Amino acid sequence: MDKSYIHILIAKFFGNDLSPEIQKKFHTWLLDENFQKEKEKALAALWEEDPAVADDSTFQELEQLHKRMKTTDRQPYKSIGLYIRRIAAILLLPLLGAFGTYFYLTEINPVVEKTELVECSTSYGEKKQITLSDGTVVWLNAGSLLVYEKDFKGATRTLFLSGEANFKVAKNPRKPFIVNTKYMDVEALGTIFNVQSYPDSPNTIATLEEGKIKVDTKYPVRQSFIIKPNEQVVYNHINKKVSFSKVDANKCSYWKQGYLIFQGATFGEIVQTIERSFGVTVNYEAGRYKERTFTIKFTPDEGLEHVMDILQKIIGFKYKVENNNVFIY
Repeated sequence: MDKSYIHILIAKFFGNDLSPEIQKKFHTWLLDENFQKEKEKALAALWEEDPAVADDSTFQELEQLHKRMKTTDRQPYKSIGLYIRRIAAILLLPLLGAFGTYFYLTEINPVVEKTELVECSTSYGEKKQITLSDGTVVWLNAGSLLVYEKDFKGATRTLFLSGEANFKVAKNPRKPFIVNTKYMDVEALGTIFNVQSYPDSPNTIATLEEGKIKVDTKYPVRQSFIIKPNEQVVYNHINKKVSFSKVDANKCSYWKQGYLIFQGATFGEIVQTIERSFGVTVNYEAGRYKERTFTIKFTPDEGLEHVMDILQKIIGFKYKVENNNVFIY
């Protein structure tokens, strides 16, 4: 596997110490297939905007992980550039337990080591359906990134997700299907479930439609839960608490058909969904309508301006659209 490809995967996956605003910019930029030549320049700009600094021990951990990867290209890691190195180190912190363990195990198993990784991403305003080599069908929601083994030659079918995806898993009791996110792992043998884990969201959410899944939360200590159909588990990144609720699981995956469904959603959550669904940036006063929640559904044929018109009447604001920007005042 190409060395630079591995480093890009590490640099892309999961934010950690970046401020929410910079994390959002970084995530959007990563999902943009254009401006490939501008990547290092953009990383440099993001680095200068954010005060977070990774210490020497992080760099050492990164180098150790790099050695375990046993890539065919033995050029020094420094060749990818100082800014990419810094950003990669910051983003690596939550990955040492995920990618780090994964590549450590593949070092022991030479068959898995040679397995090709596949990266699938969607830009804001885009959804994508893919079929994995084992027959599993995956719907990837807007603004998401999924990384997985092409042929699943290892003992498990492990995927890494940042964003939201719906999985209809092909049955294989001998090879567990595991979706790895920053805060939560979801394991299934044969089932349909939805996982949402956006870097700019305060929650990681797993919802089961059919079958049975095991959910493992990672922080502050690892906890395991068995989830049944129409149950939802929510891990809050801020207070580190886990909550459970009964839901209509089918509605949680209506986004595949283009529906926007909000149930007790905050204004900030609505804004985030609008940005991902329509590929726009919504500008508004932070903390506005913080104490209110909203329940509303939009159909696939309702465009951006119609959605904003309805929200304007319900919430009571004014807005204007200029190019790919929505201004709320």
